[in-house]
Amino acid sequence: MLLLTLVACVGNNTPQGWSGGAVSGEVLYIGTTDGEVVALDLESGDEVWTFILRGEEAERAVYGTPTLAGDTLYVGGYDGILYALSLDGDMKGDERVGRPEEKEEEPIVGSPVVVNGLVLVGSSDGNVYAFDAEEDSGAVEFFERWRFPTEGKVWSTPAVADGVAYFGSMDHSVYAVNIENGAKVWEFETSGAVAATPTVAGGRVYVGSFDGVFYALDAATGLESWRFTGSDSWYWAGAITDDGTIYVPSLDGNLYALEMATGNLLWTLETEGPIVGSPVIVSDMIVVGSDDGNVRLVRLRDGSRLDSCNVGDGIRTPFAVQDGFVYFGVRDDSIRSIRIKENGNPDEQWVYPRRDRPSAC
Repeated sequence: MLLLTLVACVGNNTPQGWSGGAVSGEVLYIGTTDGEVVALDLESGDEVWTFILRGEEAERAVYGTPTLAGDTLYVGGYDGILYALSLDGDMKGDERVGRPEEKEEEPIVGSPVVVNGLVLVGSSDGNVYAFDAEEDSGAVEFFERWRFPTEGKVWSTPAVADGVAYFGSMDHSVYAVNIENGAKVWEFETSGAVAATPTVAGGRVYVGSFDGVFYALDAATGLESWRFTGSDSWYWAGAITDDGTIYVPSLDGNLYALEMATGNLLWTLETEGPIVGSPVIVSDMIVVGSDDGNVRLVRLRDGSRLDSCNVGDGIRTPFAVQDGFVYFGVRDDSIRSIRIKENGNPDEQWVYPRRDRPSAC
């Protein structure tokens, strides 16, 4: 039932949003549960600026992570609008995505991806769009270069490598598409919807599906290299890699450490809630958030547990990391900064906005 609730939170008319954060310099850029994008000072958590999405109030939410490209911040809104913001929080341009000819927007759930001025973004209308973003006198205009149609909503964020974009669709397929012209390179069919962001490494594409299977595919051909079937539920978050191991979060509440070459299970971290957002690596540790409200730290080499802290509500956002600090949103509408000490202890630095909340860590 909780898994269906997670999907309903994205697919209904009262979106919650669980934006990841982008870090640049001394600023964190992240979406809030109120349908805003905020810039926060990394050290203090003080608000630098706030930008309110322009769509209908009931459709204002950010599920993906804002993307920085030069001095422009690109944000995909659940209101169906692709935004280009200055680093001062001013709007430089926007584009209504998804059936614009019908003046009807479709939600954007994944993150925009920018490659050499080309902005890729998936839409709930079933297309992935490629826009040339051209800037003149501080204003950004979007010109559609191509769109690639699928048979289902595209909530997956494209992963780009060597001129090819890899993404999943709710039509149960993973696609590889040439980013220059939108031509299909290959398609791989699974037995469930694919909302996770693929991970591309070592000539392979790694991605989980709602069929409960985590796949390793040849990046050039789309042929299956191996599959992992040990999960009891779906995959939503993208996996991360380090030194021959891929760490795979599942909505069954487990983080699976798999050997990248074979898919063999190395170790498992169990939590008490779905893992919706991607973890991060800090030194020789991996930091994992769960919808059970806990931040957990374990050793990369063997999954041995170090420490944890409970932030009081569910964590669904992917973690952002810089210089040993992790940044993330919580379902109680807060955004938090935690320092990861060398001994594996988490130490909360600040909470935004500052309400009467006890220290969590």
